[in-house]
Amino acid sequence: MLDQLPELIDPVVFAERHSHLLGHLSVRRLSRLADFLFDKKGELKIDLQFYKEGKVPVIEGRIEGHLTLTCQSCLQALEWFVDKPVKIGMVQTIEQADRLTEEFEPMMVSDNKMSLPGIIEDEVLISLPDYPRHENKCLQYEPAEKLVEPKEIEQKPDNPFAVLATLKNTGDQ
Repeated sequence: MLDQLPELIDPVVFAERHSHLLGHLSVRRLSRLADFLFDKKGELKIDLQFYKEGKVPVIEGRIEGHLTLTCQSCLQALEWFVDKPVKIGMVQTIEQADRLTEEFEPMMVSDNKMSLPGIIEDEVLISLPDYPRHENKCLQYEPAEKLVEPKEIEQKPDNPFAVLATLKNTGDQ
């Protein structure tokens, strides 16, 4: 177990060593998540275990924490609790991904080193709602100053044959 979470990890080596990562990750380190946040305060609690199931390296654990999202209805702060279970099977080909059972989320591993904050950020982004908003109506409409009632103007409907009627009355042909 580590006190400080590493920036880069080799998930296959971590799985072979049965590593356990427990720590906190500042939301400020998750740049792609910033578009959804009202502010960048807070941190996520990370508890991940690495092991092998057969020949497949696995990351299993949980990501928890509070985020302050931006409500898409009123654009104000929306408190959101993240409680994301993680069970990732690391694969190198699509065929290996197809053979994983449904309990695993496949992750393609090509390089030796991977960004731990990037993996965590992907999992958090997956867990967010498509359209974050408050449960109750959050828009408070204030009535505008009462406008002066418009005057109604009487209009006679246009008659396309009115021109013909004037020609008939004047005798012009």
